Amino acid sequence: MDTRRIVDSHFHIFDLSVRNAYPNQNASHGFPSEEQAEINRSHTIEEAETTLAQSGVRTGVFVQCYNDCPEEMDWVFKEAEKHEFLKGVVGGLDLTKHDKMKTAIAKFSKTKRPKFVGIRHLIDFEEDDFLTRADVHAGLQILSDNNLTFDLQSYPATIQHIPLIAAKFPQLKMVIDHIAKPNYVQSGFEQWAKDMAEAAKFKNVYCKLSGLINEVPFWSVDSFKPYVHHCLAVFGATRCMFGSDWPVCKLAQPYADYKKVVKLLEDLTEHLTEEEKNLVFFQNVIDFYGLEGVE
Repeated sequence: MDTRRIVDSHFHIFDLSVRNAYPNQNASHGFPSEEQAEINRSHTIEEAETTLAQSGVRTGVFVQCYNDCPEEMDWVFKEAEKHEFLKGVVGGLDLTKHDKMKTAIAKFSKTKRPKFVGIRHLIDFEEDDFLTRADVHAGLQILSDNNLTFDLQSYPATIQHIPLIAAKFPQLKMVIDHIAKPNYVQSGFEQWAKDMAEAAKFKNVYCKLSGLINEVPFWSVDSFKPYVHHCLAVFGATRCMFGSDWPVCKLAQPYADYKKVVKLLEDLTEHLTEEEKNLVFFQNVIDFYGLEGVE
């Protein structure tokens, strides 16, 4: 549908030379890797804006690539100065480094556009019980106190811990990225579905219908239908949102461009009403992140 309004809740930009100069190099700074040949080059904000615009997407939210890296946030805010389409920034701050968190939050919260909307901590570099730790909870409290959001870079072994933090921090809005990366190829749907349903019981937990297309080689709409339909059933159209995960989506086999990512979710949501589709593709992202100036 060419007239549909879309806000992309999840895309990345990065400059490899800038990345290599960041202090506090850690495992997350290996992205993209040599094994990710299709995306192993710099991806600029200009390329992102052009790519989104070619699919009629005029607004997007940047999501961090690197852990414990306020320098990445500095770079993104500078890059965004002349690019109005970038309305929100999810930064990479370490939930266990509380003084550093507070300093960065105080600094970036002063920025008017793009808006600093929340943080993500790449927990796949941590132990599976990371979300249960007291120091992590102290970091989540800081987010809640500052009216910021939390992007949950979750995976199946960690979904079970989401109800714990959702209950403990009811004022903290959090969103599960990439539907928690279920194992599409092997078994495990039942446990994933049960855990997602438990997380969905908490109204402060949302779900990004993102990061799909590159997870299943030789994918089809049917590859993802049980998963996306389950998320829509348990979270409802009011708490699900579109995200491209560009440029990671280009790792799909066969190759998939941005337009195919949009078309995939359109096909997966064809059973929804137009009002529900507008929530998933447009309004929910604005409301969740508190984006401003979106037309």
